[in-house]
Amino acid sequence: MTTKAEAAADALGAAINARSQGDILAIYADDIIVFHGSTGQSMGKTENAGLLAGVFAISSELEYINIKRHAIDGGVVQQDRLIGNFVVGKEIPGLEACLIIKVNESGKITSIDEYFDGANFAEVWERLATLQPSQ
Repeated sequence: MTTKAEAAADALGAAINARSQGDILAIYADDIIVFHGSTGQSMGKTENAGLLAGVFAISSELEYINIKRHAIDGGVVQQDRLIGNFVVGKEIPGLEACLIIKVNESGKITSIDEYFDGANFAEVWERLATLQPSQ
């Protein structure tokens, strides 16, 4: 039996794979808090969906692989590897990550605490910095 948290984590993975900001917004609760351990910063729904839209703009493919999940009260802990390609065809450095995903009774994601080595994602940050503010 799939729990609400597992279903939400699956939906998040599918939205990342589809590179769909709209799908991300649909699975996030309005009051979601997304914490990035690599920066020590938290984001709300619109800000995080905007960051992901930037990642989608510089990538042609994204996918979570090697997913391992552990049930916790109200959510799941997910270990994974994010892989993909930049729009120029170059491979994005694989990113080993751990996400703590919490959901509400409706199955919407209310919080994500994401931990990964930010230095491994440096090229992504550099490419995001070159995007125009309207993207």
